[in-house]
Amino acid sequence: MQYHIDTHVHVYHCYEPGTLLNEAYLNSNRSGPGANLILCLTESRGFNFFQYLKDQLKTQKPIAGWSLSEIAKQPAILLRSDNQNIIIVAGRQVITKQGLEVLALFSDQTYDDGRDIQSIIDQINENVGIAVLPWGVGKWLGSRGAIIEKILNDNEPGKLAIADISARPALWPQPGQFRIARESGYNCLYGTDPLPIGYEQHRVANAGMIMELPSDIAEAVAELKNRLLQQTENHYYGNRVSTLRFIKDQLMLRLNRQPCVPGH
Repeated sequence: MQYHIDTHVHVYHCYEPGTLLNEAYLNSNRSGPGANLILCLTESRGFNFFQYLKDQLKTQKPIAGWSLSEIAKQPAILLRSDNQNIIIVAGRQVITKQGLEVLALFSDQTYDDGRDIQSIIDQINENVGIAVLPWGVGKWLGSRGAIIEKILNDNEPGKLAIADISARPALWPQPGQFRIARESGYNCLYGTDPLPIGYEQHRVANAGMIMELPSDIAEAVAELKNRLLQQTENHYYGNRVSTLRFIKDQLMLRLNRQPCVPGH
């Protein structure tokens, strides 16, 4: 069965859960009707949408018509509405001492910001999560770019992956570290990485990865975890943002005087 996977999803407090879920499903459906959708959370410190979902699950409260159920032996929750499925996988984003980001997919653990990048990668692996180095604006250049190269040389596939995002403008070239990673056997994930701006919740799942996975939800999630660390011929869907949209978003991010932090 076909699945669409957005591997880089933030949920900020100014997002509305029902709107987020409905828009994510519609975005996925436009790119391939009938596909199950998987959203891999990458939550920053101070945000915990996955805990919100667990609280809703305990009280059996649906979200805008989406019912919730557990997925056996996985840090994931299934949301269902009219035979439509969205799978939410727990995950965190950690800011390292070097000012770089590391994603901890398939992990419901908490991680302290400000630690050495290698120690964070090691801890994610110890917690049986998936450590990912995501591209970020200006963060893979200069001295920090050299740190990324060193991390790729010091680690190995199976313990680490890299990730591109649809928010990297279509006309921008790939950073050189992507070539190094591919030649070393690392897998490259893909997702949206929405910003803490209210309208960005409408962009979740409008780009991501396409995989054929088992129709059984628990089996699909387990297989996804294995395949995210395996370098294969990846298939992606969706379009990158335009340079104009990128500039607009960056200006909005810097001019926004009302932080995206009010409660759900």
